[in-house]
Amino acid sequence: MNYELIGITVLWTFLYGYLIVASIDFGAGFFAYYARMKKKDHIINDLISRYLSPVWEVTNVFFVFFFVGIVGFFPATAYYYGTALLIPGSVALILIAIRGSFYAFNNYGSRDSTFYLFLYGATGLLIPASLSTALTISEGGFLDEVDGNVEFLAKELFTSPFSWSVVFLSIVSVLFISATFLTYYADRADDQQARKTLRQFALFWSMPTIVASLLVFMS
Repeated sequence: MNYELIGITVLWTFLYGYLIVASIDFGAGFFAYYARMKKKDHIINDLISRYLSPVWEVTNVFFVFFFVGIVGFFPATAYYYGTALLIPGSVALILIAIRGSFYAFNNYGSRDSTFYLFLYGATGLLIPASLSTALTISEGGFLDEVDGNVEFLAKELFTSPFSWSVVFLSIVSVLFISATFLTYYADRADDQQARKTLRQFALFWSMPTIVASLLVFMS
């Protein structure tokens, strides 16, 4: 086994870990805001807070390690992705910073603020949407090398059915994964009322996830 294969195996393991843990976190933000709007926050938000308290601090460790590792193991990726990820990467970093501020304000005096909870829920959907463009770009057709310079073909990306299918899949799959895990977590905590509500969320988002997967496959 060569070093490249070992490196990419380790990196993909960390990326997979980030996708699962972050999906639960991102979806939980949306469900927390939705529950507040539907006056059901007393049912599931305490459960969500109990789960997120020990987890959110280490979620982005997987994310940071992956990007540091991929540039370290495969420096050429920085050459190709540097320009392409400038816009979506910057948007994702801003959203992650906003999401991180929610935790600070939530713990220090703004726990009942609907506005901060809205930002928490909205960023939970926008972050995976912006990050999914990296996977789309990796499929090819959105970068062009001219005279030694890599050009990002933004028009092709934003008008590609495949690109929007991946964005749609990233959003609905986050909600499905999160609802499914939180249902399991509620069952383990013997919180039957929260389990019933979250199970309804999981069943609801299962169909859009299947449809989005088919759209990506057909694109």
